[in-house]
Amino acid sequence: MKRKNKIIMILIFWTAVVCVLHRLGLVTTDLNKINAIIGNNPIKMRCLFVFLSTVRVVFFIPQTIFIICGSMIFGPYEGFILSVVSLAISQSIMYVVGRFFQKQLLGEEFLEKNKENLAIIKKHGYKVLALGIACPVTPSDLITVLAASIKLNYKKCILVTVMADAPMIFLYGFLGNGLQNTFIFKVFAVLAIAFVSYYTFYIWNRIKAS
Repeated sequence: MKRKNKIIMILIFWTAVVCVLHRLGLVTTDLNKINAIIGNNPIKMRCLFVFLSTVRVVFFIPQTIFIICGSMIFGPYEGFILSVVSLAISQSIMYVVGRFFQKQLLGEEFLEKNKENLAIIKKHGYKVLALGIACPVTPSDLITVLAASIKLNYKKCILVTVMADAPMIFLYGFLGNGLQNTFIFKVFAVLAIAFVSYYTFYIWNRIKAS
């Protein structure tokens, strides 16, 4: 798919999301209003959040955006659970794409372009998968696709993905408005995310260079 077409699809997706949220009355900065709407139909709102947080993989949208939004709307703890559920579903989709439809949907060029990363995952297996998922600056969706391409076990892949990303999801949750009066925890979350980003990226580069 050409870059121009990808941009158009992403714009259409975001326009549709804004329209849905506007219709539901969620295009507002008034958290009291948002909470009132959620309280009226809690199941629908949570299902909508999980759905949007899952289909974002089709449009190459980082999950971090939805993690922070989930924390703002549902609170850090419930937002964490919903984000983990959507993570498991979205990465299952990427696994299926990488395992069974890599040539049809991604093409030979994709595999050739990422042959170096494929070789690393083949050599180090689930350890590199966990590292790639935990590192905020690496594309976790791509890592899952590559892991599936070399036929790593599905259950182990999803388990490793959830376990590796869960701490980061929890930290990102502190950046939302769910914990408005705990500024110190937000500072801690930012520092922790920065440290994990640096450390995992450093280890990833060392593995690639070895």
